[in-house]
Amino acid sequence: MRKYIYLFLKLFAITLFLVGCNGTGNSPKKSLNIENSNKTSNSLSKIELNDRIYYLAKPSTGFDANKAYKLLLVFHGSRQGARRMKSVANFESASEDYIVVYPQSQVEEWNEGCDCNKPHRLGIDDLGFVEALVADVKSKYNIIENELYGAGFSQGGLFVQNLMCNSNLKFTALASVASPMSKQLSQQCRIENNTNYLMVHGKNDSVLPFMGLEHSNFGLISSEQAINIIAKENGIETEVKVDIGEDMSTLIFENDSNINKLVALERGQHSWHFTNFNSTNEILHFFNSVSALPLDQFSSLYRINKTTPLDVHVRSMGLEHDGPAVILLSGFNKNYHSDSAWFSLLQPLIAKTHRVHAIERFGNGFSSMVAEPAYASFAPALDQTLAALNEEAFIMVSFASGNLLAHTWQNSSDSTLVDKLTDLVWIDPDVLQPHSISLYQDYPVSWYRDVQESLMPHIEQGNWTERTLVKLENEKTEMEALIAPEYSEDMDWPYFNLISQRRANIPNQLNRAIEVINYHDDLAIAYSYDINLTVPITVIDSDFESIDIAEADEQYVERLTLWQQEGITWSKAISEKTGGQYIPLENSDHMVVFQNPAVIIKAISELN
Repeated sequence: MRKYIYLFLKLFAITLFLVGCNGTGNSPKKSLNIENSNKTSNSLSKIELNDRIYYLAKPSTGFDANKAYKLLLVFHGSRQGARRMKSVANFESASEDYIVVYPQSQVEEWNEGCDCNKPHRLGIDDLGFVEALVADVKSKYNIIENELYGAGFSQGGLFVQNLMCNSNLKFTALASVASPMSKQLSQQCRIENNTNYLMVHGKNDSVLPFMGLEHSNFGLISSEQAINIIAKENGIETEVKVDIGEDMSTLIFENDSNINKLVALERGQHSWHFTNFNSTNEILHFFNSVSALPLDQFSSLYRINKTTPLDVHVRSMGLEHDGPAVILLSGFNKNYHSDSAWFSLLQPLIAKTHRVHAIERFGNGFSSMVAEPAYASFAPALDQTLAALNEEAFIMVSFASGNLLAHTWQNSSDSTLVDKLTDLVWIDPDVLQPHSISLYQDYPVSWYRDVQESLMPHIEQGNWTERTLVKLENEKTEMEALIAPEYSEDMDWPYFNLISQRRANIPNQLNRAIEVINYHDDLAIAYSYDINLTVPITVIDSDFESIDIAEADEQYVERLTLWQQEGITWSKAISEKTGGQYIPLENSDHMVVFQNPAVIIKAISELN
């Protein structure tokens, strides 16, 4: 805090600080229950960097060196110190998604950009320190690209504003608690990297007042003035939205790219904790809402390439169980959508009895984007992901064209973990026979391949977004109709919506188109491998082709009928030869994972 505050309110500030550390005694609504958590936080690691110090905290629930994490920097207030800030905020106990760093100021406070305090007079380069700190952490840990966050309390919050105005770093989002804005910084602030920003301030703050402070050297503007200036600097020109409640009021500035928000707490004082407002949880909620990777509680990213950072999204459930794990691999539906949204019902059901991991190919879910996404090319990454999961044995369950990945991985000479594979379950697999392959490779796959040079720019310009959204809405309606009432409570609609809606993003649309183009060669590669007879293959075979046959023009009926017959014969044969089961389904939709999950679970339970 500035010198004049301590001369005037030394004892009062100490009292308020203790409130900030220990809370108000109230029980605010929590998204993650950090105050009542029985989990203990990892002790801080003290890191020396040149002549400076920072403290690093890993997720209290456990750190996995194979995973990739978001990076969160948390700045203490004046004379507070990094270790005390950690005890106040405790972010590492509230989320498994972040490596949390608590930097230590070189003197009592930060060079906040007001050109008015001790670190400024001493020439301390706190902006440079933070840049060096971020580079140091990235050199030692798997940090997700473009997922850098910062939060600060009191004078640390003023420094967060300096980072936003003057740092070369690009933050996804920043947050400050109990910090208005220095008058000098407000006049000099020029934000080059537009940033999401959450400002939290109690209206009864008498240390750094909500209404600002008139002073010749240490002047503060009000928090409402600050959020207006910051929003404008962040390129947000839309009209402010005002939400006035009994305990708090909110000013929201938002455009298509960024959101800046002020939460004003009516009776809030100079504290991190407030009645009915948990700053730690609310900041994390805000960060997650603006993140390109809003991971749910079961999702993690595994770093499988450190040179060119590539991360694989894995959703893991039922980890309390023993025995072989279940690996889920998704495949195409009729719209060539293929991600873990298809397992939003099946995975929670399997997790009641098994550990179960849904693994996303590149460009699907939250996995990294690559130039040429394909089933075959993902096989090495699948092997590396399985190694990171460190399961002693596993059953691999694939849906639709996901069997191309399972089959290619199983037969690749580069795969190192095939000996841990106990069983394969193929749900409506792609039929690896000549007639069926020619059918798969025909329209629309052939059309995608013919027009790909013009198609990619067309998609990139947003011309397919509206039609994609319509398809997504129709798909959801179809799945709702397929799910039996007894599974309504098991269906994870929030996750389904989270993942399926990502398909409408332009990069995901492009990824899907390239996967369809590469599907032609994926089929050929998979067909080149003989069926491995050493691992039992259970095939669950719906008769969805019958609907296609019934609705087809007469000229296509014979070809579609042969496809169905070839599939039945082939599926029966590979099940018999490998010692698996052949399970036919009558009057069934292709989306067996929603309509008939009990059949899949029964098949898994009957495996030796």
